[in-house]
Amino acid sequence: MSAAWTRKIALAVVAGGLLIAPSAASAGQWDSLIAPESACPGQSDPSMHAAAQVRTMLCMHAYARAQAGVPPLRVSKDLRASSSRKARDIRHCRQFSHQACGRDPFYWVRRVGFERGSWGAGENLALGAGPTGTVRSRMAAWIYSDAHRSILLTPQFDQVGISLVSGKYRRTRGAMIWVSHFGYH
Repeated sequence: MSAAWTRKIALAVVAGGLLIAPSAASAGQWDSLIAPESACPGQSDPSMHAAAQVRTMLCMHAYARAQAGVPPLRVSKDLRASSSRKARDIRHCRQFSHQACGRDPFYWVRRVGFERGSWGAGENLALGAGPTGTVRSRMAAWIYSDAHRSILLTPQFDQVGISLVSGKYRRTRGAMIWVSHFGYH
């Protein structure tokens, strides 16, 4: 895709803003995109090791895309690295933002070498603690946000990297910072 499409995706991502919880008014409308526990086990268990939670989040992404009739994603080493670095930036700079540490949303995507040829990228961020930091809670928040759902279900994206960084964030202990980087080239 063109640079203009990349900018369009970046603007859609930035428009997503902070993501805390789905709107109660829209409850139920998008439930079919959220995998049941039997399809993606462990989605409500915040005590699972981070790598296991990331695998469950990948399962949730795959389920949502399949339910929406969107092609599957494959895990990208580059996008996994960029999402991890972005999550650490958010924690380090204490800025839950697409521009954490004063960097543009796709700084790490480019820095890890994903930018080559014709490419595009999208980013979803989520933050929670305890029950609001679980895979299921964060996935539901993304699904019920028009901007985040749009990024997650963009058919052109065929690669993903998902990271979870947990620990103290500002005054919250046990905070869970989720970053999903989507892309294609």
